[in-house]
Amino acid sequence: MKIEKALVIGTIVGLTLTLFSIFVLVNFDWMYGGAISAIIVGMLIGRLADTNPVRCAILSIFTYNLVFWAIFALFDSDAKIVLGFENKAVIGVFIGFILSLIGIYSIIGSLGAFVACKTSYCRSDH
Repeated sequence: MKIEKALVIGTIVGLTLTLFSIFVLVNFDWMYGGAISAIIVGMLIGRLADTNPVRCAILSIFTYNLVFWAIFALFDSDAKIVLGFENKAVIGVFIGFILSLIGIYSIIGSLGAFVACKTSYCRSDH
């Protein structure tokens, strides 16, 4: 499948898993839910993308996490309090935390894409 279609599918699946908080229903912490959704999206993209699925997984996970955190910052009252705080250091720490979390999720998802890609290559060789 072309990279563009894999990116769109991965982004939509990631937003669906993250926004509808399927993992909250089974009492997972949101950090674990984000890691599990990154693995699911990474494995999906590893199976779908023809060329360079790891890069495609990183871009897709980065995209849907940025969209999710932007929606979260706009509609959550706690995030509005943090973003409206007078001290700019608090805003910097909040944005730094979000970007580091997105980076960690992207790395976790890219490992899932790598494993899924390699297992599909091994399966198609035999």
